[in-house]
Amino acid sequence: MRLRGCHPDPFHTVASPVAHTLAGFWTFLLLTARSKLLLIAACVRYLPQLILLVLLANLPDIDFLFGLGDRANWDAFHHGFTHSFVAAFVVAFAVTCVWRMAGSFWRSFSLCFLAYCSHLLIDFFTGTKLGWNSTGSGIPLLWPLAKEFGSPLILVVGVKHKDFPALFSLANLQSSLYELLVFGVFTAALLVAWLRHQKSRGVSHQPQTPARAVYNSNSMQSNERIP
Repeated sequence: MRLRGCHPDPFHTVASPVAHTLAGFWTFLLLTARSKLLLIAACVRYLPQLILLVLLANLPDIDFLFGLGDRANWDAFHHGFTHSFVAAFVVAFAVTCVWRMAGSFWRSFSLCFLAYCSHLLIDFFTGTKLGWNSTGSGIPLLWPLAKEFGSPLILVVGVKHKDFPALFSLANLQSSLYELLVFGVFTAALLVAWLRHQKSRGVSHQPQTPARAVYNSNSMQSNERIP
């Protein structure tokens, strides 16, 4: 692990859990794209998968906890090895060995890997100022190599968390609202595409009679596999 103290801006900004949680939800939409369930029904039926994908999308920031004991700089260990493709592969492989949440091993692994890497992608485009600039802090995508990678195009102005007051500052609230707006719009667009895809697969939006509901339930149990 490398200390952040050597960085010219040791208290850099990072994307908040708002953006990462929505990105985890995007992976869930991919998971359920093959199902013939309405959105609410899919969320209920595959709630454990939804929770897991959201957790994986936020997991790289667990290294932030390592620096909480440093009163001078909570960010001392942040953006370390957990923000790398090696960590994404290891975590996705380990999780899939424990639970094949999407049926096949490789489909489950791919979804876990995508959820984890969504965090790396967002952080890659995160900095202190929107637009073409050099304010990105960089992440060690190819760890254990020391080289850090950051985009010259900043799309996300992240939050600051060098200490407790900074964590709950007005600037962080504004940044979180920005993420909610931008990622919320993108999520809405994906939901529209997901709903159209489900409609093309013949998902019924009409209320069912009790007899029809029992028939559909029995049919789904015998024929439908987890996507």
